[in-house]
This record gives sequence, C-alpha cells and structure tokens, in this order.
Amino acid sequence: MMVNLNRLQGIEFKAMGTDVVVMGREDGIQTYWGVPVIQWFEAIEHIASRFQSDSELSKFNIAPTNKQVKLSYHLYSMIRSAWTWSMKTDGLFQPFIGSELSRLGYNCSFEKIGTPDQEEVQVAERRDGHTVNSEYSQALILEDHSRTAIRSIPSQLDLGGMGKGWSVDCAASMLRNSFHVSKGLIDAGGDIKVWSDDEPWVLGVQSPFHEEDEWLQLYVKKAAVATSNILYRRWEYQGKTSHHHILNGKSGKPAETDIVQATVLATSVEEAEVAAKVICMVGSEMLSDWMRTHFPHLGYIAITQSGSIKINRNVYEFAERVIT
Repeated sequence: MMVNLNRLQGIEFKAMGTDVVVMGREDGIQTYWGVPVIQWFEAIEHIASRFQSDSELSKFNIAPTNKQVKLSYHLYSMIRSAWTWSMKTDGLFQPFIGSELSRLGYNCSFEKIGTPDQEEVQVAERRDGHTVNSEYSQALILEDHSRTAIRSIPSQLDLGGMGKGWSVDCAASMLRNSFHVSKGLIDAGGDIKVWSDDEPWVLGVQSPFHEEDEWLQLYVKKAAVATSNILYRRWEYQGKTSHHHILNGKSGKPAETDIVQATVLATSVEEAEVAAKVICMVGSEMLSDWMRTHFPHLGYIAITQSGSIKINRNVYEFAERVIT
C-alpha cells in the first residue's frame, strides 16, 4: 500500500492477532481519535475472541447446549451477522468451525501455534471437541428482541475474519461520524476500509506466492477490501499435513480448490471478508456463476494456483483505476 497525503495522522497497534493501521485527516476542529479507536478494537477482542478464555464468546461456547444465553449488543450483532452470511452462502461460510479449527491445531493466536502455551489450551479443549455438523439450519436459535442465543449443537462458534471486518466497519463509522475524518484508512491485517474526499488511496494486491511482490494496484476512493489466502497462514500440527484456516462450512475441512487467493471489493469489510473466504472454497470453474447468484454487486480478483488472474467488471465500480 502506498500513501502520499498531506495533513494525515496515523496510529499502529496490535489487536485481534494482527497489526492494525489507522490513518486519517480531520475537517474542522482538531480531534483525538487514536485512543478511542484502540479501545474499540481491544474491547471487541475481549468480547469476541475464541482465544481468550474469559471472553464473552468463549463463555457462550462452553455454555450447555439448548440453554438460552443473554448476549451483549456487540456480540449478538456479530453472531447475528455471521448466521445471516451462513444462510446466504448456503452454509459454505460457517461460524460453527471453532471446534474443528481447534482440533486442527488452531486453538490459540497464530504466532503461538507449536509453543507450550498452545499445548496447555489443547489439553483443555480436547476433552470437549466436536465435529462440525453440516445439518446446521437449527443449530443456532436467535431471538432479536431479547438478544438471546441458543446453541443446539456442541460445536463452538468462531467469528474470526468476519468479526474483524465487522469491527473495522464500526471503527470507520466512528471516525467519519463522530470525529469527522474526511479521508481515512483502516487496515486490520488486510481487512481494509478507505474513504476519501479528494485523491484516491492506492492499495496493492500482493502475490499469493511471494508476499513481497505486488501484482496489482487499485486506486480507490470509497470501498471495503478484504483478501483471503490459503498459502500464507499454514501450519503443521502433531506431525500431520499442513493446514490453513479457511474451512469449507459443509465439510468442516480446509478448502482445496484451484483458487489460492481472493481479493473482494464491497461497501462493507464484513461482506468482503465472507465473500473472499467463500471464493477460495468455490473454485474458478463455478466462480462467475456463483458470485452472480450470491454476491452480484461485489468486485473480485481471484488468483489460481497456476498464476492466472480472474477479475470481474464490478471491480471497476469500486476502483477508479486498476494497474497491473
């Protein structure tokens, strides 16, 4: 990503297992939005992290099945969104993958995999591990009026990238509406929201094979961008074949198609995150038809194992220029 703007302020911090960069320019009276933005991400991490045993999500995950649980506004909103995306994607996007990810070894922050810290968590989770249930239409019962939720299956929820995208969308709304940031960027580990009242932001699409190489540049004034990749975050667990974190919601297994990376442009990071993951599950042969049916307004850039790039025309609805 390249940036060349005047009167721009920026902060960088760690949250949700990734580096978060926030840049912005205020109109009018100088404001101080750095601390509230950091506090926002820290608060949501404490609410929705699968890796914090005292988080609200973790407590919900270990609650007895078929028990009605009252949730906070933020957690309920995220779970409601995740369940809606699951229905919209015919179950390919599946929030009930927490148990399966743990069984594959992804039971702690990625940088801790293979450390003694992971082993301590694994012993505790192994006792209650359950497989992903593909018959899940009644697996989660939500009551909007009371903000309560019931898990009818023992599998655990993981909000992962979708929850991160949801958090970025909310933070962007706070910057624009409460702090009057007229030009801004939030990048949470590749989940990006940008807006601009003059020249566009320049966002680079990296190679899925060599992270230091940039294959495309997108000139964007107002968009949400998310990228999923099955090659970067891989790990070996208990001497078994390496895994990645994008699980097919129907099978519960890591997605294996010819698409190794997907970048999606949308109006919300949350939606872009979901679509990018699902593209890696669909594969290039069905990609065009599937996206027209399920996400007809989104732009996508999909890269296959052979290095071919598939770009749909909607990309140009979000990007003023695309440079290869």
